Amino acid sequence: MRYKVANHLFEVVLPSEANAEQLLPSFRPFICIDEDEDETGPLLFLFDTTSPYPREEGVVIEESENDMGHITIWKTIQGYRIEAKHTVANKPHAMITDREFRAIRASIQWDDEYASQILYSMLRIAFSQALLREDGIGIHASAVGHNGECFLFLGKSGTGKSTHASLWLQHVENSELINDDNPAIRIQDNIAYAYGTPWSGKTPCYKNIGLPIAKITRLQQAPANSHRYLSEVEAFTALLPSCSAIKQDNNLYEKLCEKLTWLAEHTAIAYLQCLPNKEAVMLNKETL
Repeated sequence: MRYKVANHLFEVVLPSEANAEQLLPSFRPFICIDEDEDETGPLLFLFDTTSPYPREEGVVIEESENDMGHITIWKTIQGYRIEAKHTVANKPHAMITDREFRAIRASIQWDDEYASQILYSMLRIAFSQALLREDGIGIHASAVGHNGECFLFLGKSGTGKSTHASLWLQHVENSELINDDNPAIRIQDNIAYAYGTPWSGKTPCYKNIGLPIAKITRLQQAPANSHRYLSEVEAFTALLPSCSAIKQDNNLYEKLCEKLTWLAEHTAIAYLQCLPNKEAVMLNKETL
């Protein structure tokens, strides 16, 4: 099955008995249905799940527990081995990839009740890393469209990104949620765009659209609302924690920094200390 996310084409090869639409329901809006589109254009990556369980040796460079599960990354001679489990006690699934995440061989234990979730997470990892070598970034944010432009809200987990986004929908006319967890940013013809993706956290919002970015705001809960624009250095620092990259990979990390530097120089980036109320939304909107 081929998909197009943020106008980047990739292919997922599943066993003959697997049903792609059941395994990846959030990917349905991104399925390539045009025959010409299916057959032409370079692939961002090929993700083959018909391989045996990979045992390639390597050195552990990262281990984490997050919304994708228990993730362990090994650096190998050719690239990476990434193991994913729902929790540390669950069955292991793994993928082997080259350094640029172009060709990926994955082994999914289909009898695991969390197999669909693991596949979803592995594709998110593959997409966010492969996007770095091109013109984009995967970012942890909520994205709201308004009058043909996109507003992104960043912050630590629990800061209130989703709450702030939902307040926009309530109080700002002609607003719509584009993505509530992991939109993609692409820099095209010196314009930054935000795109919907199949990865939207707990909010089912899977829109195959892209809009130019009007503003990026980093949120922090506070007893009063206050807003200020960030300098280029501050903007870079505000963006970095929300971006998806294997930071131990010098090549991928350098590409991430190049794109964040461009965004810091060319995009309105602000810091909003706020309460979860209408006044915070209007302050954020009206200071553009």
